[in-house]
Amino acid sequence: MSSNFTYPPIENHGVLLNNRTATLISSEGSVDFACFPNFDSSPVFFSLLDSKDGGYFKIEPLVDNFQTSQEYETDTNILKTNFFKDKQRVLSILDFLPMTRENSVYFSEIHRRIEALSDLEIKITFAPFATKERKNFIKFDEKGYLVKTPERSQFLSGHINLDNIDGKFQGNIKMKTGKVIWLVSAYNLTRAYSVEFFNSEKRLWETRKFWKEWIIRSKYQGVFYETVNRSLLILKGLFFEPTGFMVAAATTSLPESIGGERNWDYRYMWIRDTAYVIEAMAKAGFVDEAMKFYLSIIDRYEKDGRLYSLYPISEDGILKEEIAELPGYENTAPVRFGNDAHNQLQIDQYASFISGLRILIENGGYLSIHTLEKVLSVGEKLEEIWNQPDSSIWEIRGEKRNFVYSKLMAWKAFVDLGWLSSSLGMDELKNRYENIASQIRLDILNNGISKRGYYSQSYGSDELDASLLRMPLVGFCDFSDPIYVNTFNAIEKYLMKENFLFKRYTLDDGLKGEDNAFLMLTYWYIRNLMIAGNLDKASNILIGIINKMNSLGILPEELEFRTGRYLGNYPQALSHLSLVLTIFDYNEKIKKINI
Repeated sequence: MSSNFTYPPIENHGVLLNNRTATLISSEGSVDFACFPNFDSSPVFFSLLDSKDGGYFKIEPLVDNFQTSQEYETDTNILKTNFFKDKQRVLSILDFLPMTRENSVYFSEIHRRIEALSDLEIKITFAPFATKERKNFIKFDEKGYLVKTPERSQFLSGHINLDNIDGKFQGNIKMKTGKVIWLVSAYNLTRAYSVEFFNSEKRLWETRKFWKEWIIRSKYQGVFYETVNRSLLILKGLFFEPTGFMVAAATTSLPESIGGERNWDYRYMWIRDTAYVIEAMAKAGFVDEAMKFYLSIIDRYEKDGRLYSLYPISEDGILKEEIAELPGYENTAPVRFGNDAHNQLQIDQYASFISGLRILIENGGYLSIHTLEKVLSVGEKLEEIWNQPDSSIWEIRGEKRNFVYSKLMAWKAFVDLGWLSSSLGMDELKNRYENIASQIRLDILNNGISKRGYYSQSYGSDELDASLLRMPLVGFCDFSDPIYVNTFNAIEKYLMKENFLFKRYTLDDGLKGEDNAFLMLTYWYIRNLMIAGNLDKASNILIGIINKMNSLGILPEELEFRTGRYLGNYPQALSHLSLVLTIFDYNEKIKKINI
């Protein structure tokens, strides 16, 4: 990296995806984060978490005062980074992770195509792993360069001349206009291979074909079409093909506030995301993906005999939370590998699992008796625990509470179980579930309303929680319900810190660092406005939040208040799922108006 070890903005990164892992590449041509072979493997390149000693792989023109831009090839996850001098493009880098329809075949490879649009010199630096990990540097004439640690290795194949300079393979390469250089960085190879052996042109064709053939299956044809397609491509890429699970985000420990400690590992599958994933994918026409995802969870539940809040996406994934000796993005430590939320009781996770089946059936999925049995057994467990205190949607560490959101989602689960039982003619079960739902509703009304007249975050408190914007969205109450009106107004007044940007709650959770704008809440707010009939305001806010996306159409978990900079892990599945579902709803609303 540069001599002053600066950190590029999170939003200045494109992401490569291939249903196995992800790679973040900065607008300056640097691979700043990549884990091989899987999303949840140890990072090979991670200068985004340690700009001084973290691994990176950078290609840059030796041109003064150049400008850059990034774009995706249309309808693919193939990334182009362009470099300009005096508004003229002088260098282009095309990056991709190979795709294949053969599920058993995968490539722990980054393919990089460098094309000169002017006579110029470029600098290439290849420095995988941490500085202290790099033990052996091997140069192979006409084949490439190998960097080894005691446990792993990373190979760079290409016809270029680099030297070991201060523990990095580095060199300056002169290029004539029109010259093209292919480089391939591959994980854990046992010998050197010439770059031609990697068949980059063929892999590029296959990858381009894969993404284009996949996205053309989308049945969405409404407003914000390109925005929806980009989100769907990102969401598809976040699935881990061998298990069918989806990671919540591609990175770990990108901070939710600079200088704070809200830095979590999101390279796991959250049960909470189940209903969102199924609804977004099924409504877009990808019912097969939705079914595979749901059945993968059923299979894991059957093996474990219980639901956990989150799961490793691969067999090698580690859950126990450990603190790495890394400074963190912009020196915001700790950097965590693993996530202790695994064992938290989060009652809304059970609800998402149950509601996911209803959504699947309503959108063309099929129901097997085996699936029904498992969902009913989860319902039995939820019947035992719904009235217990838990850690709820925000995974608050410390004292468990009777969170109103958890009770709300338990109510929704039993409503959906009643619907499912009714549709199958199981009247006795239907009556039982409807009675439980009525019991939970009464419990919320008796205990979940603060003395100030709004629904509180937890029983016996006056704290506010923006997750309760979901109450009318799941049908618990009408938007016009007086108590909900008070809740909505209080959330607007105390939690909307900027126009349409919300912090999550008023509770002091004991963690250092400011709570910034959690994007999912904005989409729930927009859907509230649509339910209330305020379509003009909903439209303006939807356009406003889309305009806050980076030029590539990628979303993080949060935006920093005041600056609008990206924070949190990236790209964030929940942000894209919420965006897609909100656009789907909005499109249906305006279609009805135009009929």
